[in-house]
Parts: sequence; structure tokens; C-alpha cells
Amino acid sequence: MESVVEYCAECSANLLPAIDTAQKTPKNIEEYEEQQDKEAEELSHSGGTVGSRKTPEFTMNYQQSVSAEDVFLQIGSKTPSSASCENLIVRIKMPGDKKENVDLSVDNNSVAVHSSRYQLKLPLPHSINPDTSKATWVSTDETLVLTLKLDREFDFINF
Repeated sequence: MESVVEYCAECSANLLPAIDTAQKTPKNIEEYEEQQDKEAEELSHSGGTVGSRKTPEFTMNYQQSVSAEDVFLQIGSKTPSSASCENLIVRIKMPGDKKENVDLSVDNNSVAVHSSRYQLKLPLPHSINPDTSKATWVSTDETLVLTLKLDREFDFINF
């Protein structure tokens, strides 16, 4: 898999596609322990030691695009449930940090944010499309706002 680094001009954060970490399932306890040791070694080499940085406060909310037809006429098949939502909005509060210090890595199932003060590895409740997702930095609140486009398997049912 070829690694490609994209640059988000809007928030000056690096959007790094996640490395494919598919591993085989261990067959016995020795293979399991070896796999755990290898993962711990990779974590320590990447500077991801546990407890070295704070975990930032974050919120996750669903966002639904509605039109006048949906609100007043109720012609469409959209419902108020999260099953009809198109986006997942993640707000990560990073007080004391600047957008230049933020590294962002997004893949289909998780988001990783690293800075000099904070570190967050966040598994997502739904699969997303990282190519159509956006990141913005709100300097007044020192908050990173991610708009993640949901990639749902049965979208034709809900829309």
C-alpha cells in the first residue's frame, strides 16, 4: 500500500491515511504474547507512550442535511433518528495548542490526533469516508472540528 500524505490547507493539519495493520489471529498463547510485545515496541518507537500527553475533551454529534421538503412536507424517507444522518461531527478541545502543532490521522474506522500537549486515538461508531471528510481549526475556542462523512452500507434504505 502506497502511503500518501495530504495537507489540509484550511486547518494546517496533516491528514495521514492509516497504515494497514491487519494482523493474523494468534493460534496459541506464545504467538499472542509475541504479537503484544511487537505492538508495544512499535508504540514506544512512535513516541506514543501511555501517560506522556493528556487526552483532550471531545464530543461526537450526528448531523443531518434537511430541506424544506423534509421539514414541512415530509415527502422524503428521512427520520429524526441517527440512521438518516450523513455526517459525524467530532469537536476536540485542545486549549493551549495551535493548529501548526496538530497532526491528524483519519482512516475508515478511527481518528488519531497528536500534538505537543495532547494525544487521542478515537475509534468511530460508524465507518466513514476519509476522502470526503473535512477538518477545521477554530482558533477562538482552540478546537479542532472534524466533519466526517458517514459511509453506510444500506444508505439506499434511509435516503
